Amino acid sequence: MEKRKLNELKATNPYLRLGTDVSELEKSIQTLGLIAPLVISSDNVILAGARRYQAMLNLGHTEAPVMVVNGNALEKELVSIDENLVRKDLSKIEIESHLRRAKEIYQELFPEPEKVMSSESPEEQAEVEVEVLPAEKFLTMVSEKTGLSPKQIHEAISRDERSAPEVKEARKNGELSLSQTNEIVKLKKEDQPRALEHIKELPVREIKKFVKIAKAQGVDEAIDATPSLPHQKDFDEVESLLKRLVKKMKQLELEGIVLDDYPKKSQELFQELMKLNQAEGHYSSSRSEAHEVSAYQ
Repeated sequence: MEKRKLNELKATNPYLRLGTDVSELEKSIQTLGLIAPLVISSDNVILAGARRYQAMLNLGHTEAPVMVVNGNALEKELVSIDENLVRKDLSKIEIESHLRRAKEIYQELFPEPEKVMSSESPEEQAEVEVEVLPAEKFLTMVSEKTGLSPKQIHEAISRDERSAPEVKEARKNGELSLSQTNEIVKLKKEDQPRALEHIKELPVREIKKFVKIAKAQGVDEAIDATPSLPHQKDFDEVESLLKRLVKKMKQLELEGIVLDDYPKKSQELFQELMKLNQAEGHYSSSRSEAHEVSAYQ
């Protein structure tokens, strides 16, 4: 541990998250001081602690305690990734990308299995030497740091590896849900952009059908077999709400409560729903749900 002048430090690391609100951190530093040092390389590049660095500058400090890492380029990159992975404001896409890169670095740094001592069973007193594969140790290590399960980490890395850039961009823009993404990445990367525009509006159950056909017969055949209706997401949301309505009304009926017992406002909304249901051109699945509800009138 040593101290360095802040104006000598370099905030050039692409993993640093600069420009964020550090007002709460400033209050903490004013009250308690800087608890965790900045982590830097031997040539003064900040590897971890960008927000602490920014807060110290804002408060007028001229130097800060630092911990110097003298490892190679991969080890330094891994330090920066580790710092980001324990943050709470990363998007799911950023977490997946960081996890994938961390795994690549870890396996390059530690390509051979590690021998550790372990008992064969809880009843065994004697320990035996076993091999732990790099991937297995990586999952365990990251799980302890992030709180994610090894399964979640494995799935996140796999999703990032299998996603075409267009799919990642669609997720970033909120056009694809996680469930939809899990299905489309089952296709080859070169097929995903062509499929993406067609399945954005499809519910997951239809995407599953699409992917199955696309893998067997090709994307064009899958598009022909699974027509995408306009406003499909809106229809699915309406259908879900209607199903919940039907379920709730059935529960109330078991308690002897009928529509006439509902508050006036609820009855008015129900009548409005019935009018909408009778409008020509209403989506057929939504209409069938509304007919089921009308049985309570």
